[in-house]
Amino acid sequence: MNAFSTYLAEIDQPDHRQRMEEILTWVRETFPQMEPVIKWNTPMFTDHGTFIIGISTAKHHVSVAPEEVTMVHFADQIKEAGYSATKGLFRLPWKDPVNYELLEGIITYNMREKAELTSFWRK
Repeated sequence: MNAFSTYLAEIDQPDHRQRMEEILTWVRETFPQMEPVIKWNTPMFTDHGTFIIGISTAKHHVSVAPEEVTMVHFADQIKEAGYSATKGLFRLPWKDPVNYELLEGIITYNMREKAELTSFWRK
């Protein structure tokens, strides 16, 4: 987690820090081909230089941002999982379990859909 160590160290609440580290570690171990980076003060994972997912902290939740196209594609599953959402992100409340199956589906979808993309963001 070297790429995220400074970010994690700045999380004041130990239980939030531990939860965030758990999620980031899960992504890193499940998708070892992705590169962990910090951009715009947000932990992100990229694949061949293109954005796949951003995961950051907020006061009451962890924000998961996979891009708007992906949010639309997974809107029903995000709602079924009980997560609140905006057009660009969904929220994992600190005390609720993480739906890793949903997270894996979102990441896999982005990697597949962006396999040929040469820019950081979708256009």
